[in-house]
Amino acid sequence: MKFVTSLLNRRAFVAVAAASMLAGAMHPAPVSAADVTIPIIVKDTTSFYWQIVLAGARKAGKDLGINVPELGAQAETDVNGQISILENAVAGNPAAIVIAPTEAKALGKPIDEAATKVKVIGIDSSAESKAFTSFLTTDNVQGGRVAADGLAAAIGAANGGKVEGKVALITALPGAGSLEQRAQGFKEQLKAKYPGLELVADKYADGQATTGLNIATDLITANPDLKGSFA
Repeated sequence: MKFVTSLLNRRAFVAVAAASMLAGAMHPAPVSAADVTIPIIVKDTTSFYWQIVLAGARKAGKDLGINVPELGAQAETDVNGQISILENAVAGNPAAIVIAPTEAKALGKPIDEAATKVKVIGIDSSAESKAFTSFLTTDNVQGGRVAADGLAAAIGAANGGKVEGKVALITALPGAGSLEQRAQGFKEQLKAKYPGLELVADKYADGQATTGLNIATDLITANPDLKGSFA
């Protein structure tokens, strides 16, 4: 719980920091802060995870006295929806835009195009673009390494100190920069530190909890001796 709380606090901080940075970076300065609009575009407005980010942006907007429209698709798989939202946000001629790209490759060109008209700040996940004014994120590769360490410790505690057995990796979505980096860190740490742990499955879900549950259930059925998973 301590790790989860820390992670959520960092997400809120990222949103606050992004809005604060943009407020200081705008040029030329508007007549008043009330004239400033900086939309934030997240991956899924219905997700508790992303609602934490929106809460951070909302607080930054209130503290700075600026308008922060809260935008985003209703599913992380709706890549085209996020692209349309980005294009519409640019058309509104805001002071800047904060965005968490849903998919690195697909959002690259739209972000390049948006950046020709407005400053774009990326948060959380990367995109195949060099046009960001700034990019704020946690160290997701390190997060994956920490997850591997935590899983190994739990397996050792339940297995008489022996860190060995089968483990699995379930990534919520393919192509999302932050998720791919966490998976990378997890696999690197397993290989470097835990030769007794065998990665028997490396699966992708579709961003839905029920799909992840079904994948996990199938993995347990196929591997009744599975010791743990990172999802």
